[in-house]
Amino acid sequence: MGSAAARHTTLEAPDIKVCLVGPKEPKVKVDCDHGIFGAHYDEGRITMTTDPDPIWSKLTQRSSARYRELEHRTGIHFFNEVGYVLVGHQNTYYFDNAVENADKNYKTLLLTKDEAMKKFPFLSFKENDVIFVETKQAGHVSPRAQLLAQQTAANLQGCDIIDDVVDQVTETNQSDGSKCMKVRTSKGQVMYAKRVLLTTGAFTGFRDLLPAGKELDVSLITQTVAFAELTDEDARRLRDMPSMVPKRNDSKDRIDAYILPPIKYPNGKFYLKIGHGADFERELHTAAEVGHWYKTEGDKDTLKPLLELLFDLVKDVKPVSTKTECCVTTNTPTGRLYCDMITPMLGIATGGNGQAAAPADEIGRMAARMIIAGHWDHDLPRDDFRVRFKVKPTASL
Repeated sequence: MGSAAARHTTLEAPDIKVCLVGPKEPKVKVDCDHGIFGAHYDEGRITMTTDPDPIWSKLTQRSSARYRELEHRTGIHFFNEVGYVLVGHQNTYYFDNAVENADKNYKTLLLTKDEAMKKFPFLSFKENDVIFVETKQAGHVSPRAQLLAQQTAANLQGCDIIDDVVDQVTETNQSDGSKCMKVRTSKGQVMYAKRVLLTTGAFTGFRDLLPAGKELDVSLITQTVAFAELTDEDARRLRDMPSMVPKRNDSKDRIDAYILPPIKYPNGKFYLKIGHGADFERELHTAAEVGHWYKTEGDKDTLKPLLELLFDLVKDVKPVSTKTECCVTTNTPTGRLYCDMITPMLGIATGGNGQAAAPADEIGRMAARMIIAGHWDHDLPRDDFRVRFKVKPTASL
């Protein structure tokens, strides 16, 4: 969100001085001593134009329409248009609303089991499955490369990028009596700004960033993903595989999992990736807990059930090796992100609910317009993005 917001701020208001502050990805997570990590340390995030929530659909549709433009501007490739498949049942909330919210500018397909197996012979479906297929503006993005593209474009447009951790954000008085924001970093830098936008995710509450007495109403949730390393033969056989979401359970919102096709990682190997729904999640509460979690490989007990689900859908895979990795999602009680002004000079964009990689560009544009204006300045309704704070219990007499 932050890198996209920096890019769009420099686009929307080229005369404004813009500075983006945040730490680089550590080369080795266990050696990171500042305790700040990002969920973008990966090569694959699912992207599709549809979601049961129309707000998330619109944010992703607008973002994906600009992927190629950003790639062309920076020369950094991050979007792979391999398509998307939703496996589920009609006349259910999730499936029907997802299909309804799909981008009508692109052709989609509704297939039976037999039709889908002809189109995707390497996949396996159940008798009563209905398969929804998107072929355009869908597939997967590299969050690591997308962030680099956003920062590259922002820098080309005049944004200063500082590799540091912000420890404190406060309102202060200038010599002429006017107010401004004071930003202090871990390396001792002090900066002054007319406005500050926080895009600090799971770590927002662990530094002195919010006004006194304010605590975001968010939950910090563990996520574990499983990887299956592929043979060269399997990587070639599955080269036309789309990104997938199986949704066969009866809950209103919870998916079974999400699955990404073969993706080449920096080590030169190809992996299938599967992430879980809510079954294996747990909540973290402190900076120490979040920092420790990021230095682990996640919940290794998820490996077996996730791989069983993966290989139930993707046929005849002979994995060379398997492993798990982890991240943390910042979840809101509304299921939608927060994008709001906390004070006239302090804004926030956070609470991606595990969905913010694909729509990051439009989120950044929305946040940029807000922080430039100092108030809501977007066509989507402000009430859908209002920040919520926890209400502390009052002592009874």
